[in-house]
Amino acid sequence: MYHNTSCELENELQARHDLGLSEFEVLLALGRTCGDQAGGKAKMKDLEAEMYLSQSALSRTVTRLEKAGLVTRAACDFDRRANFLMLTPAGRERFEAAKPTHRAVLVKHLSDPGSSEREEACQ
Repeated sequence: MYHNTSCELENELQARHDLGLSEFEVLLALGRTCGDQAGGKAKMKDLEAEMYLSQSALSRTVTRLEKAGLVTRAACDFDRRANFLMLTPAGRERFEAAKPTHRAVLVKHLSDPGSSEREEACQ
């Protein structure tokens, strides 16, 4: 079930919103951490603790989001080793547009009583 769900999430998010699943999950974590406040920011280290990605995989994901203009990275004034991440308006917009797709796939896979039967037939 996990494989089928994550595979469909990856495909749907990519096709409809030009986001990979890891990218969506970084935006989700940032949205939760930063809230709706303008200029809300999160420490990269705090996101690292919340994500399933390794430090280098998270850094590569953030770099892709940054190049796409969906997040910005800023150095911490009081700790040069720390980086802050902020959602850009475009990032928040893309995230909000992708949330219904993400939810629809989860609902489809997690609430459909026949889904486990279909998955067993596929294996």
